[in-house]
Amino acid sequence: MQLRVGVVTAVFVCAALLVADVGTAATAIGPPLPKGASPPAPAVELPQARPPERGAVLAGHPEGSPSDEIVGTASNYAGTAGWMGQATVALPGALGGRYDGQVNGHVTVCAERCARLPVVDWCHCYWDTGDERIVDLSHAAWELLSDAPLAEGLIEVRLQLDD
Repeated sequence: MQLRVGVVTAVFVCAALLVADVGTAATAIGPPLPKGASPPAPAVELPQARPPERGAVLAGHPEGSPSDEIVGTASNYAGTAGWMGQATVALPGALGGRYDGQVNGHVTVCAERCARLPVVDWCHCYWDTGDERIVDLSHAAWELLSDAPLAEGLIEVRLQLDD
């Protein structure tokens, strides 16, 4: 009789664990999709380089001839897939910006401080308009270059195309 009680108890424990596991999976999946909607695409994790540290901030002004330097307005954006949370930039296509999941060169950007940053994306940046931006800074890049709040939206910068 004791053996049966032990077996019945084990069965109940297994059933409870199974129900709890199914319940957890069901809540992790989320609410049902509306009729006719397709499920979202699965997230793809891209390899990420180690994020730059504040120690990577350069002192002074970038070297190079004045013709290598562009002065204009920078905006900010949350970041690029595969590079979220890292100090990166997007450039207008005319300045060499493009997205292929890799670093496509580097630029030195100066506002209150200077930093050499990887180019990992492109932006329209209102190119060839009166509202033109010369660079789009990830939030982490903005913090390296300026103490201005992100909500300010735009800052004046000097941009040097490194490679």
